[in-house]
Amino acid sequence: MAKRTLKDSVFMRWLVLVLTSAVMFFNYYFYDALSPLKDLMQENLGFSSSDYGTFMSAYSVPNVFLLMAVLGGIILDRIGIRITGFVFILLMAIGTTITAYGASDAYLSGGFAYGFMNSFWTDVSPALKMMYLGFFVFGLGAETSIVVLSKVIVKWFKGKEIALALGLNLAIGRLGTALALNLSPALAEVQWTNAIWFGVMLLWIGLLTFIIYMFMDVKIDRQIRETIPHDPEDEFKWKDLKFLVTNPTFIYITLLCVTFYSAVFPFVKYAPDLLMNKYDLGRQISSNISSILMYGTILLTPLFGWIADYKGKSATLMYLGSILLIASHLMFAKTMVPPYIPIFILGVAFSLVPAAMWPAVTKIVGENKIGTAYGAMFSVQNLGLWALPILIGMVLDSSNPDYQVELTNAQYKNLQESGLYQGKYYHGKEELGRNAEFKVKYIVHADSCTGDIVWRAIHEVKSDENGEYQIRLGEGDIISNAEFEKVKLDQYDLGIRISNLDRDSKATVAEEPLRLSDPDQVYSGVYRSPDGIIGNERFDALITVYNRENNEVVYSEKQSIRTNDQGEMRIEIGEGVVQNAGYRYFDLQNGNYCAEVLTPLDYTNPMLMLSLLGVLGLFFAFLLKREDKTSGYGLEKPNKMD
Repeated sequence: MAKRTLKDSVFMRWLVLVLTSAVMFFNYYFYDALSPLKDLMQENLGFSSSDYGTFMSAYSVPNVFLLMAVLGGIILDRIGIRITGFVFILLMAIGTTITAYGASDAYLSGGFAYGFMNSFWTDVSPALKMMYLGFFVFGLGAETSIVVLSKVIVKWFKGKEIALALGLNLAIGRLGTALALNLSPALAEVQWTNAIWFGVMLLWIGLLTFIIYMFMDVKIDRQIRETIPHDPEDEFKWKDLKFLVTNPTFIYITLLCVTFYSAVFPFVKYAPDLLMNKYDLGRQISSNISSILMYGTILLTPLFGWIADYKGKSATLMYLGSILLIASHLMFAKTMVPPYIPIFILGVAFSLVPAAMWPAVTKIVGENKIGTAYGAMFSVQNLGLWALPILIGMVLDSSNPDYQVELTNAQYKNLQESGLYQGKYYHGKEELGRNAEFKVKYIVHADSCTGDIVWRAIHEVKSDENGEYQIRLGEGDIISNAEFEKVKLDQYDLGIRISNLDRDSKATVAEEPLRLSDPDQVYSGVYRSPDGIIGNERFDALITVYNRENNEVVYSEKQSIRTNDQGEMRIEIGEGVVQNAGYRYFDLQNGNYCAEVLTPLDYTNPMLMLSLLGVLGLFFAFLLKREDKTSGYGLEKPNKMD
């Protein structure tokens, strides 16, 4: 009777799955944490859609052009899980930090390396270059880390619940994507880069999590050496690469991998922006709907993994998933069906294919080749993940040439005097958007259209028969950004009102003429209630600055406030979440400003392009299913061994 090892313990086996899945979760979280921020990156950093796509493609550059996923797989097979995992997860953490730094005010105001990044390729912004470098380093570590985590699961679960374990691992990773889509809009409300820094923190926690696993890996290796004789056939050999590139079954499953994943992951990068533009939804609800894709896979991937384990039909599952992928993207391209439907269908597709694909690879190659095989697949997959974000961005820019209108100095001056902007709406490249209801963004930057945003408002408009529309500044605005320091404080008799939003009555706790300390522009007051002064209390407040002559709102925001022992409040107005503002009270005439008007983007052509990828994936799934009948690998047979 063979001696039992740690992996024979159900508890230890599933504890390993928890640890590895946590690292996968953090990896996926950061990878998609910036997806809901596309428009904010365009507005705050001056990115175009092509710039955004180029930045997102940086993740895949090391895995495409440096073949790091393949080399990482070879390194993994030769030197083992512990060293490989630690080094590449550390690279992930470093890369996330560089990415966040590139978007930070500390860097953009002339911080470390800004001058260097601004000294070459001057037509590319320093922010894009630094963030590209960071996402490059993150990608350098991420794909090999996924290979490492996959091999860990194969090591502990092969011959047991391997498809279920790999399915759960993928599901938990996608929970990271789902929560990134849910949380990033909320984290970005006060300061948009908060969403990025939160992901940075998670990756450093992930490194600590893997270090814990390393101690378990030492023990299982010792037990395996004691119980299982060394077999030279288990060692990695360079001829294994020849086996992979000449094996038709492996080639077809790899081609299916690249076409399928290239039609899903780049879509997720643009999905919130697609929903914001196509369905006229807000950032939070768009991100929440996009996350349905991932929440669906969390439930369905383990289910389809269980089917592959106990019932088989892996090749058939991949075939069905490819069909559903095409249907979903065509719905987004050519219909206005509620977005929940195509997102749900895509979620089913994104559960079927991976749940069947990754365990199927273990039937095609031996365990000694699994790291190299997964690495090869990830490298080819990354070719698509590199190219598609760039192509989608380029197609978006070319399909929407009139999406962004930058006002000249003369146009801006006339707009301030008249308060009326007139424009023409195009649905796509040439088609006029006639009698269409949509939202227009009016944004004012300091100095240039890549400078700090001092005013951002959204106007709900309707075009006429000729596609023409108009917006009136100060009328019907939905304010999302307004710099309080631009308020003409000395020209009006202003008051301040502070309401406690945590109380059911939303009681006013302070109301008096506005007096701010100079030069900090800080309001100091006392929290008073009918019961007296309230000290040592933290509460969410609505702060309203108003014109005392006519009670018009000049500026209002939500902010968390804390009083001291004496009930004193010290409030930096302008540091909260803007709720409302009156355009005429802001001094946006004197000084250097750049204004732009943005209309919705048309995503038809990018979605048709992704649909075509789905057709290619279906073709490779058909070839794979046909090849399995002659190869003898048994992809249609159950994975679970009796």
